[in-house]
Amino acid sequence: MFAIMQLRERNWTQKPATELKDPRKPLLEKSYGNYRAKKCCADGGLLTPHLSAAGQLLWKSLTESERKFCRLLKRSEAFRSLLAFLLVFYVGLPLTFYLCPWIRRSAVYLNFVDWPLQTLSHPEYYGLNYTRHFFVKTSAGVLGVWHVPPSSLYRSRPSLSSDDQPVVLYLHGSAESRSAPYRLSMYKVLSGKPLQAHVITFDYRGFGDSTYISPTAQTLEEDATAMFHWLLKRVPASRIIVWGHSMGSGIAVRLGQALAKDNTSNPFAIVLEAPFTSIADATHTFPLSFFHRRMPLFELFCSERTRHPDTNLNSDERVGDITAPLLILHAADDSMVWAEQGKRLWEKAVEARCSHLHKPVFVELDGKFGCGHRNICKAPNLPSEIMSFVKSVKQHNGT
Repeated sequence: MFAIMQLRERNWTQKPATELKDPRKPLLEKSYGNYRAKKCCADGGLLTPHLSAAGQLLWKSLTESERKFCRLLKRSEAFRSLLAFLLVFYVGLPLTFYLCPWIRRSAVYLNFVDWPLQTLSHPEYYGLNYTRHFFVKTSAGVLGVWHVPPSSLYRSRPSLSSDDQPVVLYLHGSAESRSAPYRLSMYKVLSGKPLQAHVITFDYRGFGDSTYISPTAQTLEEDATAMFHWLLKRVPASRIIVWGHSMGSGIAVRLGQALAKDNTSNPFAIVLEAPFTSIADATHTFPLSFFHRRMPLFELFCSERTRHPDTNLNSDERVGDITAPLLILHAADDSMVWAEQGKRLWEKAVEARCSHLHKPVFVELDGKFGCGHRNICKAPNLPSEIMSFVKSVKQHNGT
């Protein structure tokens, strides 16, 4: 009986075979735990907060050398990601700019930047209550146009031929449409006292509500020329002032060069606001090139590539051919296109100008006015500078 009880006690206390410890199990658990911890460390945070409690215990069981290895894996992963980003940003983007004409044109003209969507058919939405909206059909498409009358004649809704006031053909710069806020401010300055001009402003094809295309230097010049000849059918050239801002200054120079070949249609004057010598020179100061302009091959891959005919607004090579009176306006605090470029353009114009023609005028507006690249209309002395130039041209012409 005693023997039977001992046998039962021994069988009761004996563990099943499945519960017997395998001497390799602790090593296997630690190896698997090390693998999980290292992998999760490389994929996530160093403390692997997404692991279960058991996983956290395994992480804590790692030796210091194993934890250092995990940190190294994580850093190498971050380094690879950073390296990939730098390769795309500093190699991929310049190569794309160099090889792809469409990308290059888009980066120069920025015609896709037009947000929020505009209602250009209703100028009154922009504070231009007496402005007329219409379209001009050309051989290549349709151009959306605004006619902003002189402020003294707003209520009478005058036509261009109903008076002798100046007519400003405004050629806007890159990005957005003719409804950009800083452009609206300039229209009000030009149509207000003392100039009291009619302002004809339009969008090139590819901008605003004009026919959509991917613009080039040639199409921009074609549109400006079409609008100038549209004006010539309504007013004499002696009343027209061609006004180009930034990119529009490059178009104005090309237009002025073409018109110089036909003295019968030379405008009263050409005004260049914040002009550049060339797109290639402007790339060195334009904000979009801030992170790339210090690259060793920036000149080859970016600057010189803009000399392609599609984007080659090389005003420095053309301004000397202009025979119309020329006024260059530049703000001293312009950080997009430095005033030095406007001055160099003026020097080239003076150097090439014949002595019997009106001498080009350069006006640098004080930086204290905060005009920058787009808000030259803020300068309180701008109207007086314009009127002084207009008066000098009239005296030179004997009118």
